[in-house]
This record gives sequence, C-alpha cells and structure tokens, in this order.
Amino acid sequence: MDLEFDDGTLLLRDAPEGVPDAEWDDRVDEFRVQAYRYRSLLEWADEWKTDSSDESQSTLQQSARRSHALDLTDSARSYPDLALTPTIQVDPRYYQQAALEAWCEHERRGSVVLPTGSGKTFLGLQAITDAGVATLVVVPTIDLMNQWHATLTNAFDDQLPNGVGVLGGGSHEITAVTVTTYDSAYRYVNEYGDQFGLLIVDEVHHLPAPTYRQIPEMMIAPYRLGLTATYERADDKHETLDELLGPVVYEENVDALAGEYLSEYETIHLEVELTSEERQQYDTEYEIYREYVDTHEFDIWTERGYQEFLRRSSYDPQGRRALIAKQRAETIARTAHKKLDTLDTLIKRHHDDRVIIFTANNDFAYDISQEFIVPCITHQTPTDERTDLLDGFRTGTYSMIVTSQVLDEGIDVPAANVGIILSGSASKRQYAQRLGRILRPTDDRQPARLYEIIAANTNEQYVSQRRRKGVRSSADS
Repeated sequence: MDLEFDDGTLLLRDAPEGVPDAEWDDRVDEFRVQAYRYRSLLEWADEWKTDSSDESQSTLQQSARRSHALDLTDSARSYPDLALTPTIQVDPRYYQQAALEAWCEHERRGSVVLPTGSGKTFLGLQAITDAGVATLVVVPTIDLMNQWHATLTNAFDDQLPNGVGVLGGGSHEITAVTVTTYDSAYRYVNEYGDQFGLLIVDEVHHLPAPTYRQIPEMMIAPYRLGLTATYERADDKHETLDELLGPVVYEENVDALAGEYLSEYETIHLEVELTSEERQQYDTEYEIYREYVDTHEFDIWTERGYQEFLRRSSYDPQGRRALIAKQRAETIARTAHKKLDTLDTLIKRHHDDRVIIFTANNDFAYDISQEFIVPCITHQTPTDERTDLLDGFRTGTYSMIVTSQVLDEGIDVPAANVGIILSGSASKRQYAQRLGRILRPTDDRQPARLYEIIAANTNEQYVSQRRRKGVRSSADS
C-alpha cells in the first residue's frame, strides 16, 4: 500500500480491505482517509503486521493475511526532522516543565491551558525543541503572528538555513518552522498539510469554528499542541478538540500563579446610576424586549435559546422590534453618562499607571478618546498606526489607551497594570482575557487592578455576574 498526501487528504493506493476510516473514491478507484488520521493509520499498519505474524491465529486467518501482505510505502510525509536548541537558555518554570512532560506523556498530543502572561509561547519553543520536526504555528491575528515570528527568530533563526517562515499579512514564505494566521492556514492547508510534523495552535479555542477546524483535519502532523488561557466554549464545541488535537493534558489557573509568576491582582466592581432620562429610555426599551422573550419562553442565556430569538426576529416584526429594543437598552447602559464621571476619577487616581480602557463598541471608544485625549485602537485602526500606538504605550509615551475588544487577546501588552471595563459581553472568556492584559509582573511588584463599571439596575448586572463567575472580586462599591 502506498500512502500519498493529496489535496488535504491521504490517498491509499492498492490498499487492502478494512483500513480504518477509509472511504472509497470512485474518481480514482482508491481508498481515502482524512489527513489527520495519518498517525493512527501508521499505528494500524504496525499492528496489522504484528497480527499477521501471530501464530495463535487460525490457518485460515494467517492465509488471508499473507494473501494481502501489507507492504506500506509512506509517500505522504514531506517534513524533515530538526535538531534545534533555543539560542537563549532559560530554565522553565515548574508549571511549564510539568505541562511539557504531560504533553509528552500523552504522545505529544493535547492542549495546555495557562493564564495570559504565564509563558505559553516559551512552552511552544520547548515543544518544538522536544518534537524535533518541522513545525507550523497557527495564531489568530497578524499582531500575534509577528510576535511569534520575532520569538521564533530569536530562538532558532541561526539554526534554520531559510529562517523562520511567515504565511499571512502579505508574506508567503514556507520554511521548516513557519508561523501563520488561522485565515491563511485555512486557505493553504490543502497545499502544505504534509510539510509539518508538529502543529501548534495558539488561542486554540478558535479552532472548532467550521472553517478553522479544517486546518488540523487536512494536516498529517502526528504531534499537536493547543495553547489557550480560555479553553471552554459556550457552544461546547471545544469537545471536538479531543479528536483533532488531543485532550487537555495540563491546566493551571490564575490564582495559582499570582504573586510569584504573575502580578497579584484585585478586581473592583463599581456601579453607577442612570440619569432620569436614561432610566426612562432604558426601562421602556427593555420592557419591550423582555415582554417578547417572556411571551415566547426563550432561555435567552443558552446558545440555542438566543439563536432561536435571533431567528424569529428575522421574520417576526415584533421579534425584530424586540431585538432593536434590546440593542438600544444595552447601548444606554453601556454608555451611561455617569460611567464617564467614574472613569474621570479613575484616570486621575491612576495617572502614574499604565491603563487599558475596554469598551464593547467603536463609537464609545472614540467618544472616550476625544473626551479624555487618550489614544484609541479599534479593528478599524490601520496596522502601522496600531503598532506605533502599542509601541508608545510600552515605552511610556502613552500611559493610557482605549480599545473596543481588539486588544482582548492576541496582543502582548506587558506594561499594563490597570484595566477599566466600561462595557463588555457575558463571556467569561472575554473577562479572563481582559484580566490577562494586566497580569504580567512589573518591577515594582504592585498588584494589578481590574475595574468594572456597571450601570445599576440594568441587565449589565446579570451580564457582569455571569462573566465574573469563577473570578474573585475584592471590592464592590
């Protein structure tokens, strides 16, 4: 049997009957299997050979085996072995070493869950060194791709004849160690899925998306490592990662690392009242929304219930009005006037700190930027401008920055020690990611602070409770 990589699948030429998970392809009159089953297929072939030599089998069984003798030719693998040693030798922290050992014990497959700022990239370097094969690193954003590229270059560049490759952001260079974005990996995985033996997926909670999951499916990489601070998804699709990458092999939470490896931190919950005009508008809009939801008995806090509400709003005029009312009520609460008064107080209190102000929408972020003369970063900010602003924030040119979700993940902001949440979703992932922006330890070892400003007696209170569940809160005002 000849095993070939063909457009993101494995083509089995002259395969015997009974190959696991194989499907017949009438177009070529051969069997195929999905590329990610490469490792299990090789293991099956080894077991097949062992079984065929088992003297305990009946004469008929042995004869059948011999008549279909399996002579496997592996033409699928195109990736080289590598012998790499990081240029800068740093002793791993105890949890990084434990995570690597756990991953190796699970046959170099599985995900590691560590808080933001705890050194997941360093763990990736360890995995590349340990696996000793060509590696593809997949990340969600161009900014994070550039960060990984810089780290990989510093660690391995002089040992790689063609340097560290980049696929994405206008670059298309494939080398033995390459970093790419999810979008670019999805676009080209059918071409390059045979050229890497180790797949590292950063922010792996994105991978179960219908398009992105094709990345691991169309790669033969026998070794796979997922990295994230927030593994679970509200839609439970993280469960698919077990088959695509392997199970969670190691996990450490924020509190276990706070103090020695991450900054000590406190979360402070503040409430503000709506103005009388805001209150009247909010109650009117929210009542329209609640009446519709209650009438139709949606379980709005579940994925299925909320999707059903959205589906009805697409064809039911009353449902559409309810959705608009919900959005208007949320906007009133998120942009409450007195939040800006509280923000003004916090900005004055932390004028010597590095502060990130988080909002849920661009318009509010721009309003804050103009009101307080603070640089603003949104998804609309050009890449060069965003890079300049983040560099200025790191060096101290800017002590504060306001953003609308774009800095929630995928950006290394080591200088920040204060976060102020003015609005956000009910996602515990988003809350943990925002907390992670401020947890990298600083020289003065001062505790990091995460403020959350909530409009009292609005749905924001319930949203806040849901996203803060499991994260300690030290003060309420």
